[in-house]
This record gives sequence, structure tokens and C-alpha cells, in this order.
Amino acid sequence: MNLKRWIPWLVVVYLVAMLVMLPARVIYWFPLPDNIRLSQVSGSLWNGVAGQVAVDDIVLNNLSWNWQVSSVFLGELVMDVNLPAKSNPFALNGRLLAGSTKVGAKNITASGDVNALLQLANTRLPLKTGGNWRLSLDSFVVTAPGPVRWCDELKGQARGEQIRVLVNNQWQSLGDFPVELSCNDDNSVGLAMNGNNSLGLDFQGSINSQSFNAEGTVKPNLETPEGLAKMMEYMGTPDSRGRYSFRL
Repeated sequence: MNLKRWIPWLVVVYLVAMLVMLPARVIYWFPLPDNIRLSQVSGSLWNGVAGQVAVDDIVLNNLSWNWQVSSVFLGELVMDVNLPAKSNPFALNGRLLAGSTKVGAKNITASGDVNALLQLANTRLPLKTGGNWRLSLDSFVVTAPGPVRWCDELKGQARGEQIRVLVNNQWQSLGDFPVELSCNDDNSVGLAMNGNNSLGLDFQGSINSQSFNAEGTVKPNLETPEGLAKMMEYMGTPDSRGRYSFRL
């Protein structure tokens, strides 16, 4: 048996093993952006946990990851991530992808409280609102991501669940509001709701970091709380089908 021919392969296996076994604490050596802070890191570089990750004013606890080592040799980074619901503004689970020309995600599920989401987005609604939200992404890809280029491929759905609003000091239950997600021709994320909900809310919209646009209608129905149905009357004159138009 010629050992010399095996020496290069043994060296490669040894180096790969050393790389896989690197402690996660080596992340502290990485030149992270000034707005990102890590602490309580444990495990290995490829399969570890960050006890706390702070991005600007957003703090995430017990974020775990599992790199798919074999993907590195194929020129792509693939990482499974998990963020538990406990002690976090939202929960997240799924696979993140990054290559030389694109980034993306696969089989992503995320969920949380509506008010926590509004705080993260620094958004206030005209009526006090409660409930939960859920996001499911089958696939998402963007090449050369930028402020207005958010999307090249997207298949998924977002949903507001058990939504309620405070009207005249009384909580009114509105139910669920599913939104289909897609990519628009201008590479913004497309939003669509079909009107099958307690407000008859039907709209088409788009969003990127520079703008949010939506155009559609609302139509009171038997499930619409009386207080909200009366508020819709201030939106103007309904069309022949009883729909009130809006544009954002």
C-alpha cells in the first residue's frame, strides 16, 4: 500500500475536521458591523448557539444555527436557523442560503405578536390592535439585493390571525387575514388579499425599503363589527357593489 498517495487526502480530512470543530467563539474575531453585537456564544462554528444577538435596538435570545458543511465545497453557504418564541419578539425556523450572486431562504416559518411586530417596524395604526401574525415561505431568492431590489423569486403567504381592534372601548374580533406573497416585475415584494374576510378587504400592493403602495377596497358584510361598518362610511361614496375604495 502506497501511503504517499493518501497523505494529501489525510491532510484535507484533518483540515476539514479542524474547521468543523472550531468553537463558535471564533465569531468574536469576525469584523461584524457596528450595529450587531453577540454574546454568550457556545457550541461550534458550524453548529452553535448565540445566547443574545442585538441588531440596533432589536434583541434576539438563544439563536441557534447549523451550517451544512458540504455546501461550502459547492460554492454556496446553507444554514438552518432556529429562534424560539420564548423571550423573543418573534419565532423563526428555516433554511438560509447565500451564493456568489444571490441570497435566499427556503421552508421558512415565522410567527409572533402583532404589537411586537408593529414596534419592530416603528409603525402605529389608527386603532389599537391585537392578535398574531404568521409567515410561511416555500422559497425566496434575490440576486444583487438592494434598497429597491427585494425579490426575484418568492412563493409564500403571510397571515394575520385572530386579529382584533378596540372600537369605543370594546374589543371587536375580526378573524384572520391571509396575504399572498409574490415578486413584482420591478423586483419589489407583491402583496395580495382576496376580500374573503370580515372587512371585505381586497387589495394589491408592493413593498421595498423605499416605498409601500396598496390599492383596493373594503366592503362591510355580516361579519363586520357595527362600529367599523359605520367608520367605513367616512371613506366616501361606495360603488354599485357597496365597496369603498382606498389607496396608500
